[in-house]
Amino acid sequence: MAKKKVEKKEDSFASKLGNFFSTVWHYIRTGRDYFWVGVRFILATGIFLFVALSVIGSLISPLWEGSDKVDPAGKVVVFKPSGVVVDQPPSEPAAEWYDEFNFDFAGNESPIYYPYQDMLEFFEDFKNDDRVSTMIFDPSGLGVSIVYALPIAQKIKEAVDAGKEVVVRSDYMVATDYLLASGASEISTSTYGIIDIQGFGGARQYLKNFFEKFLITPRIYAAGDFKTGPESFLRDSMSEEAKVNLAFYEPLWAKWKNFVYENRNVDMQWIADESFQEIIDGSTTPRNAAMDWGMIDFQEEEEDFDKRMIEKYGASEDDEEKLNVVYYRDYLASFEEEMPVNSDNEIKVVTVEGTIMSGDVTFGTAGSDGVVAMLKEAHEDEDTKAIVLRVNSPGGSVVASDYMRWEIEKAQEKGIPVVVSMGTLAASGGYWISSLADKIYAEPDTITGSIGVYSTMFSFEKIYDWMGINYDGYSTTKYGAFDFTAMDWPEEFSDAFKAATDSIYVQFTTQTAEDRGLPIETVREIAKGRVYSGEMALEIGLVDELGTLHDAIDYAASVAELEDFKVEHVIPPAPAPVNPFELPGLIQNFFEKEVGFDLNSRNMYDNIRIYCLECEAID
Repeated sequence: MAKKKVEKKEDSFASKLGNFFSTVWHYIRTGRDYFWVGVRFILATGIFLFVALSVIGSLISPLWEGSDKVDPAGKVVVFKPSGVVVDQPPSEPAAEWYDEFNFDFAGNESPIYYPYQDMLEFFEDFKNDDRVSTMIFDPSGLGVSIVYALPIAQKIKEAVDAGKEVVVRSDYMVATDYLLASGASEISTSTYGIIDIQGFGGARQYLKNFFEKFLITPRIYAAGDFKTGPESFLRDSMSEEAKVNLAFYEPLWAKWKNFVYENRNVDMQWIADESFQEIIDGSTTPRNAAMDWGMIDFQEEEEDFDKRMIEKYGASEDDEEKLNVVYYRDYLASFEEEMPVNSDNEIKVVTVEGTIMSGDVTFGTAGSDGVVAMLKEAHEDEDTKAIVLRVNSPGGSVVASDYMRWEIEKAQEKGIPVVVSMGTLAASGGYWISSLADKIYAEPDTITGSIGVYSTMFSFEKIYDWMGINYDGYSTTKYGAFDFTAMDWPEEFSDAFKAATDSIYVQFTTQTAEDRGLPIETVREIAKGRVYSGEMALEIGLVDELGTLHDAIDYAASVAELEDFKVEHVIPPAPAPVNPFELPGLIQNFFEKEVGFDLNSRNMYDNIRIYCLECEAID
């Protein structure tokens, strides 16, 4: 039987259209299903996180929420800092997170930044607080420059002289730590506690031979005989000029020794230079040396120290085996907040802290973008009647420093007085931005001056030649295809780079003479990259008066003719998030901060620095 032939019918247009919409609807429905699955997942995750964080918050919130409920009366204040003394904490998310959550669960919080003025006020408040009489203080975790350590140590001594007891307990102390400890009522260490006193000084690596062996050509140009920071790239030993610049250590060391001797009756010069001979000849041992020489009062383990403190100052009501204490953050919270000053007159404090570079303000870096934004915020506010510029910087980029100067000039053009208060450092670029102020205050031991300029470039043409690599190209101009890191420099290029460096030095000295009202001959004589203390700078006219930040604020109020005013510290804008572990960024940061060389720039001015490498040694 023959099969019936079946003819395949072609789908009609309507059928095709129906299939198309059916397919579209299928994908829409599938997407809808996935969408609602995603929504449910997000909602469930959100609810879980909310509940989890609520539970965690309820558990740990008493650790800080209880701060305002703690009554410190009769308790021992415990201060074990773990952080760095700065003029102003940077606005970094990482810093804020650390500040909030880096604590032990006994309530001893450890912020990473301690504002210098807050440190002074903390010990002053302790001295005047009738509720408490004793503090246990461990200075070993406090990173502080010697310039700031001296006034803080004096505050501790004033508290002891006023009848307070400050007990120092530490297992390891360097010079600044021991300075803070020396004015205390007593000093206790563990049996093998270490007090490391080596004196003050500065040394750096000299790389001439290294560069020669590895075929690296440093292109260094310095304007100013004492602008010796980059000499380590060209020499194999320290120059006499560099040693002269480091002479600022001498008065600092003298003040340190005298303060310790007045409080402990210990000859620290002998300790640093000769005491090890007694260990060698067996007169004492490393274990007993600090006690034998009178540097400490007690040598005891932590358990014994705790027992002695409990016997002397009393146990906690909740636990007889624990001392009755109040921790630093809780103690601060126990003070009543000062009522804000009701005034429309504001004195804005703008802090320039760290190496001056382009970009954001971060820890250790005074980014010009951030500082300019802070200055702009200050002078554009109609309530601002004066600006106090707190400078703590060794200098840095010429371009970045000039951006700051321009913004300061804008404020002055509006009739707003600008007063500078120098901190630990206001050298080189730090002085460049300070000199045009209406008045300059410096701390007695501020390191300033270093009016000089240097430029740094490095070329690697010898390495390429050794490897057999040759650079060549085509350009419509003489140097359009020139790569200054890979090719040998023509003489005229080197001459131009040196001329640019010299030109900026002339500008620096001329500006200083005009800003300070000094004869240009005088400035040329005291410049040359020389470094001065605040006391020396006052004598030669680089600063106007010795004083603190508060002195500068008071003067700003007087020159602005203010009877009432409030002080506002301008907060740096938060920087954009970065990956600190990104290798290229780390390399760039090293070259820019430590060497003064921008790997990414072909602009010669980006690699010219008004920077005091010598000054960084005291940080």
